[in-house]
Amino acid sequence: MWDSPVLKQVILGCYDPTSPLACLRGQHDVLALILKTVLAMWKAHVDKSNRGFMHCRNRKGSPFPAIRGRLPKPVQFPPPWFDDPMETFHVNMMPFIMGSLDSLPPSCHRYHDMILCCLQTNKSHERGKVGYLTIHESMVEAGTTQRRAGLHIEAGRGGGKQARVQVFQHHDFRWGGGYQVQHHLFGGIYMASTVGQSCGVYDAVVVNPETVAGPLGNVEHLRMVLDKDERISYMRPGANHLYWITDRTPHEALPAVTTQFRQYFRLVTSNVSHWFADHSTANPLGVQPTATIVVGNKFHHPQDEAMAPQMTCRET
Repeated sequence: MWDSPVLKQVILGCYDPTSPLACLRGQHDVLALILKTVLAMWKAHVDKSNRGFMHCRNRKGSPFPAIRGRLPKPVQFPPPWFDDPMETFHVNMMPFIMGSLDSLPPSCHRYHDMILCCLQTNKSHERGKVGYLTIHESMVEAGTTQRRAGLHIEAGRGGGKQARVQVFQHHDFRWGGGYQVQHHLFGGIYMASTVGQSCGVYDAVVVNPETVAGPLGNVEHLRMVLDKDERISYMRPGANHLYWITDRTPHEALPAVTTQFRQYFRLVTSNVSHWFADHSTANPLGVQPTATIVVGNKFHHPQDEAMAPQMTCRET
C-alpha cells in the first residue's frame, strides 16, 4: 500500500486535519471500499492479453521475416560521434523520412543501418513516412539515469500549462501507437542501448491512458498492480538488444550501476499526433513533422535536462 504514491496520499490525508479526507479517519469500512474501488479501476486499465514488449529477432526456421521470436536481436551500434567520452551528442524526436539516408544529417548517417533493421521487422509500411529519431550519447554517472526515470508511458500529455492546454484539446494522443497480431508488429517504438539493464519494461499495455495516466504519461501508481500480476513480465533488456514497445507500454530508465558511457537509440514510427517543439530537435535538412506542432514547455519547471530543441553536435 505504501509503495503507491496515490494510496499513500489518501491514507496520509485521513490524518491531516486540513485535508478533506480527514472525515474518513476511523471510517475503516468506507476507506477500505474506496481503496478497493481505486485498485479495481487501475487493474481494468492494464491489458495483459496484448503484448507491450517484443524482441525483434525472427523465429528460428520461420519463413516469414516479421515473425518475432523469444530471443533478443543483437544490433551493432556505430562509434560515438565524439572521440571525447565527456562530450554529449543528443538529438530528440528529430523528424526524418524513414528509409531515406538523404533525409538524415551527416552526424546521424551512422544509425541508418539500425533504422533499416527496425523497418524490416514492421508490417505497417513505414518506409517513406516521417518517423522520429532519438540518439543520446553521453557519460552517465552511477546512481543516475540518462533518460527519464519513473514508470511512464509515451502516450501521455504534457505537464506544463502552455503545452498542456494545446494538447488537451485533442482526446487522441499518439506517440507511435503500436500493436501486434500473431507476432507481426505494426507501428510502435524501437529502442536499444549499449548498456544492459538500464531500462525496465512491463510486457503489458495501458488501456485508455487519457483517463488513468498522470502528467507526461506518469503511471507510477500502476506499479503495484503490475507487480502483483504474475502474468505480466518485467523485462530488463541487455546491451545492444533491439526491442519493440507500444506508446502505451509502461517503462522506465534504471539508474546506472557504475559511471559509464552510454549510447541510446530510439525510433518512433509515423503514428505521432503531437510534436513538442521546445523539447525536440529540428531537422537541419528541413524535414518537418507531420504531427501537430505544440509550442511551450511540457514540463512543470522552466528548465529541464531532457529539452533538446537544437542538435547538440558539430557537423563536420
